[in-house]
Amino acid sequence: MNKQRLLGYALSLAACLLAWKVAAVLLNSPVLPGPEETLRAFAAAVGTSTFWSNFAASTFRVLSSIALAWLLAFPLGIMIGYDRKTDRYVSPLIFLTYPIPKMVFLPVMILLFGLGDLSKILLITLVVFFQILVATKEGVSGLDRKYIDSMRSMGASEGDIIREAVIPAALPSCFTALRIITGTSISVLYFAETFAGTSGLGYMITNAWTWGNYTEIYVGILAMSILGIAIYESFTYLERRVCRWTRAAEDDQGEGGSWDKAVNYAHMIKISHTVFALPFGLAALVILSTDHIITLEMVLWIIVAIVGARSAAMGFNRIVDAGIDSRNPRTSGRHIPQGTLSVKQAGSFTLLSAIVFVGAAAMLSPLCFVLSFPVLAILLGYSYTKRFTSASHLVLGISIGLMPLGASVAVAGTITEATAVLSLALTTYIAGFDILYACQDIDFDRKEGLRSIPSRLGVPAALAVSSILHVISFSSLAALYWMLPMGLAYLACLLLIGALFIVEHLLVRPSDLTRINVAFFNVNSIISVMVFVAIALGVFLS
Repeated sequence: MNKQRLLGYALSLAACLLAWKVAAVLLNSPVLPGPEETLRAFAAAVGTSTFWSNFAASTFRVLSSIALAWLLAFPLGIMIGYDRKTDRYVSPLIFLTYPIPKMVFLPVMILLFGLGDLSKILLITLVVFFQILVATKEGVSGLDRKYIDSMRSMGASEGDIIREAVIPAALPSCFTALRIITGTSISVLYFAETFAGTSGLGYMITNAWTWGNYTEIYVGILAMSILGIAIYESFTYLERRVCRWTRAAEDDQGEGGSWDKAVNYAHMIKISHTVFALPFGLAALVILSTDHIITLEMVLWIIVAIVGARSAAMGFNRIVDAGIDSRNPRTSGRHIPQGTLSVKQAGSFTLLSAIVFVGAAAMLSPLCFVLSFPVLAILLGYSYTKRFTSASHLVLGISIGLMPLGASVAVAGTITEATAVLSLALTTYIAGFDILYACQDIDFDRKEGLRSIPSRLGVPAALAVSSILHVISFSSLAALYWMLPMGLAYLACLLLIGALFIVEHLLVRPSDLTRINVAFFNVNSIISVMVFVAIALGVFLS
């Protein structure tokens, strides 16, 4: 499976989980349990022999049916498509029987072959047989006869023609049919197992429905979905291996292109800059762990929410500022101005990132889900602030500074004093170094009429404001030493953080802005990591 398909599956899964969670919250009915409850039940079921016996039974039936249908339909399809006389006599029979709904034959199959596997296999085979047959026939019929005539003129036998031309022409259409019938075969399997069965995933779903075990129903549905996806992707893989002549160009362009696009998306949102804020979110969890139970599931969803929120905000910013970036010599090389990513592509990425964020919030708690929408509005709204206020740096700081508060709501259901102080530290930390970074665009911002503290106050005053904000940030971190039972390890780390703040501001002088990138990228990344290390050591060693 290529990277693009994996990304597609991941994003689709996120969207489905979000829709599922929203529906569960709105309906508030035991008939539709939440995805987290169902996933926990699924994980528990996977550890039982009953689940695997049912899964194995369904897998055997559907694979046996597809294999039998292919063994019968593929040779017949080649024969009909290749030989016009055979086509003339057999095709009318196919057209006559193809529209008949094959499901009605299940009672007949049961009467003839009993309630075992054979009746179910034959029913599925009967349903998918015609789809493989028609697809194979059409694949062969589409072969240009001049190739066959050319091979005959060169002395090729009928066997050579079928082996070298006819079968290769039929295989792509056949594999397309096999992928299409995957869903059909799973549907027929479910019907057969519920109508007459004592094993299989369909039976498991029906049995759970009979006893009112709603969560178990969705466990069975998930299992059937996984089975269908596995079979579908197996056929896709086989097609790539068998039909190399049709996939070579796509692989050369698609795989590399997909990877390049993924890299472009990562560069567009500056994924490496996540290190500036993520450690603060993790630090909040460490603080909260002193009074609350922190599960691995909770940590993972919080990380997903952070990454999704930041990706959505950065993607939206690149779209809103595309015109400005194209005119700024420093930013003209960004992906949208350069054309390596289109506005439509960036928009799709932003939308999907927002869905991931909201979905992750929904997985944490209903309150987090409700609050995710105003938080998202703040994150996206920042991109417009440079057009009307010089305090845009503070808006950026506030939007990112919500991270520890969000973690607190997710874990404790409220905002704690310690996480509020940590949020203040993060807000002023982000706003402070954003002012430093904006100093290099002072001339461009003044020319374009964009608002920033450097463009309004000048570089010396902007550096002073940045220093004040970082003093507040350091003071907030120092306050945690007295608010929480922190040990000497935290104090030692705190002193190091203070020294790094001083170094950062020594690197950037009004007369020399050449080392802004060193201060911004290198020093700040160390500071954020040190904050997490300090709090972790302070909490766990105290």
